[in-house]
Amino acid sequence: MDLGRAFSYVFQDAQWVKKGLIALVMVIIPIVGWLILFGYMLRIMRQTALGDDVPLPEWDDFGGDFVRGIKGFAIQIIWSIPVLILSLCVGVISGVLGAVAERGREAETINLILSLCGNCLTSIFSLAVMFVTPIYLTRFAMSDRFNAAFELSQIITEIRSSLSNLFIVLIVSLVLGFLALLGIIMCFVGILVTFLYAWFVQAHLYGQIRRRLSADGESIVTPSPLMPTA
Repeated sequence: MDLGRAFSYVFQDAQWVKKGLIALVMVIIPIVGWLILFGYMLRIMRQTALGDDVPLPEWDDFGGDFVRGIKGFAIQIIWSIPVLILSLCVGVISGVLGAVAERGREAETINLILSLCGNCLTSIFSLAVMFVTPIYLTRFAMSDRFNAAFELSQIITEIRSSLSNLFIVLIVSLVLGFLALLGIIMCFVGILVTFLYAWFVQAHLYGQIRRRLSADGESIVTPSPLMPTA
């Protein structure tokens, strides 16, 4: 994994300021802008996987990016269903036990222990999904096929071939998430510096994993010729 490249490629585009400002506008526009930006990041993943990360994609396919963003978001939701179900169960159980806990200290202790265990389990599931996200998301980014993100036998094969790289990307993503949180605390300027930049870095890292799989002959997905690039 070329971490230095992931953090620097944006600035190697002569028009990075213009493209970055357009991306910032997308951040400011709720829902629609976010989905368009998600679709744009999918294009960055694809370009990086194909070894063509510079220049950045042109902002000339808002409709296509919006559709890709919707599909990408749906993919994320589907993959997160186990986590969502577990979180719901933990919340319901905690609520029921919380009502019972008012009747005694012993019940309150049991509620606390079960809540901690449930939250730990939810965190583990969330990290597991985050760990494999580069695989299934870049499968969609490359092929532009929704089903490609759910071809489990191929996904498992690709995960086994990318364990060390996936672990590296997971750690970097967690650090980026923390920095993005600091950016939100610092308000508008912080979002520009951290949140948006973190997305660009993460998209490049995801693309690198797909490119490495392709170089090793382990990528089991056919690139779509239809998606616009730079």
